[in-house]
Amino acid sequence: MKSRRAAAGLTVMLCAAALIPATASASPPECQRDKRSIETSAQQRDNDLLRWRVRWSGGNCRIDLVATGELRFNNEFTDITAISSDGTLDLVDVDGSTTRRLAMRSDRSNNLVRTYYVNDREQPWDDAGKRWLASLLIGLDRMSGIGIDYRFPTLLAAGGPLAVLDESEKMESDYARSLYLGRLVDRERLNDAEYQRVLDIASREMRSDYETSRVLRGVADHVSFNNDAVRVSYLAAVSRMSSDYERSRCLQAVFAKSSVSHEMARGAVRAASDFSSDYERSRVLLAALESKAISGDDFIPVIETTMRSRSDYEKSRVLRAVAEKGAMSSDARKAYLRAADTIRSDYENRRVLSALVKQETR
Repeated sequence: MKSRRAAAGLTVMLCAAALIPATASASPPECQRDKRSIETSAQQRDNDLLRWRVRWSGGNCRIDLVATGELRFNNEFTDITAISSDGTLDLVDVDGSTTRRLAMRSDRSNNLVRTYYVNDREQPWDDAGKRWLASLLIGLDRMSGIGIDYRFPTLLAAGGPLAVLDESEKMESDYARSLYLGRLVDRERLNDAEYQRVLDIASREMRSDYETSRVLRGVADHVSFNNDAVRVSYLAAVSRMSSDYERSRCLQAVFAKSSVSHEMARGAVRAASDFSSDYERSRVLLAALESKAISGDDFIPVIETTMRSRSDYEKSRVLRAVAEKGAMSSDARKAYLRAADTIRSDYENRRVLSALVKQETR
């Protein structure tokens, strides 16, 4: 079942400040969701969904959803179409001065029975109630990604990759956004303009370095980087992250490709110059040296970037890796010697110069 696949193993805690509602219909004026806490959890046994719990609160609004058993949704993830005979759903939505409650059960004939209250007064399940539930479920997906198995294929069939990209911009959590962007990149063959938009959305809309890194590394697995705009967008997205660890992973993903252009290789090497971590900088430079994209004068940006390190050890291990790559041009050799002069440790300095001599006497 699709809902079980979406919920499998999922325990997500998302806490965000200054999140803006995706649509007016999903957020009536009374509900101030400027500060909100979201908790989504699911429990399974033998592939059966046992319990689904959602808590969503902030300002003067609150949602509490508890579901047990097997739930079925329509393809748009706007309605619950069936609940297993032993399943239940209880939903409370407090929105300012309005409280809505919905209880759903299956009767003996497996017909879905809904009991709906507004401010403790039972109401018929009419179009207004249906619109309310649809808005709530879509809003929930935009924060947790719980409906991706339903909504992603529907969006793709209706409007192709652009529809998924448009929807990803309405997501209210980086986790949900990365799920949709990641699935789009992994399952669809995109053109350069679409890849660039994925990168731009990740860079502009996402605050989490971890989730941004997931999207960027997924793009790196599929794109050639021969397109100037895609290359610039990728490096710009990397530069906007604050975590050297995640930036390093994204740049190493570039060099993990079987073929990388000289322009992208040089750009990725230079991007590592802004790192605070000498260790993560070295990881990128060593990955660059191991790739086929770095040779000859391409050694120069590697050498210049490693000079940004404060650690003599990190400088030494990158420079020795440069020497092991083979013959250097005259300009690269000069840059190598300048870098060696910045190493204060006599031990590491000797190792670097010995590596150069060894390379030149081969």
